[in-house]
Amino acid sequence: MTDSSRSRSVLAAFKVLLTLAFVVAGAVYVYVEWEEFRALEWPSYFAILVVAVAFIANLALRALYNVITARRLGTRLTMRESFMLSAVVAAGNLILPVKAGAGVRALYMKKVHRFPISYFASGGLIFLVASVVLVSMAALALLIVIYFSAGYFRLDLVILFPAIMIVSVAGLLLLRGSNVAPASSRNAWIGSFRSSLGTVLGEPKLVASAFVIVSLIFVFSSGAWTIALREYAPDVDIAEAFLLSASQIIAGFVTLTPGAAGFQELAGIYVGRSFSATTAEVFAVLVWVRVVRVAVAVAVAIPSAILLRGIVHATGSSIQKTDTAREIET
Repeated sequence: MTDSSRSRSVLAAFKVLLTLAFVVAGAVYVYVEWEEFRALEWPSYFAILVVAVAFIANLALRALYNVITARRLGTRLTMRESFMLSAVVAAGNLILPVKAGAGVRALYMKKVHRFPISYFASGGLIFLVASVVLVSMAALALLIVIYFSAGYFRLDLVILFPAIMIVSVAGLLLLRGSNVAPASSRNAWIGSFRSSLGTVLGEPKLVASAFVIVSLIFVFSSGAWTIALREYAPDVDIAEAFLLSASQIIAGFVTLTPGAAGFQELAGIYVGRSFSATTAEVFAVLVWVRVVRVAVAVAVAIPSAILLRGIVHATGSSIQKTDTAREIET
């Protein structure tokens, strides 16, 4: 086993153990507060439907961003392909202990569309930074609204959200401006990534589309969280529900567990400790929303994976025939 393989195995094992630790901690909390959880009703079919539709809408919007990215960089990716890829990525990231979903999309784009992985990684980084910047700014505005409407001030969150935003932007600028000599294959890939990142950042329409799509995702997600949270706590302010949504989007980028499991729940409980909802109510909402998303992601990903596999095989056969014809001509 090589050092890189051993490192990946250790990281995967760590992620599995961390996930199990979060599951055990959640189970213990439910056991301790069982009387409070038992008093809660099951979510309504309407709330479940809203969460499912919002999740599918977010998959479609992310797929649209990937289509825009690919086409701006000269690759003809269809919306149908992109949506199926988004579904497979979402299911993989929500279930598996490694970021296998993103890897599948990158490899598919390289094999079927000859789309460089460095371009794929650059577009994903731009989307991540746009998400953090826009959602952090929205969270700050929401905290101001909450202060005047609900009457409390969260200094910790006023400091935390800008800090996360500054770190993400600084990391982007550092990656773009770092000088790495291509002395090894790793450094050569970093050099290619920096070049691709500069190309992507040089496309103002592409960067603008990232912010527009992130805005739409935030609106859809926040609407779903509002409906879900008000199932148990009708008095929760809309701004508070939107703030919970902001915490879930940012915490969702923590890839140490499948779908940021545990981290999103911790972020939701931390942000929601000032809400009129109890901790048990917030936790229950976070759990059933996750269950719905996983179920929808798997349901959409299974047929998508089958169809995408057919496209990959068809592409491989086409390439093989083309290579054979060239050999005959030669």
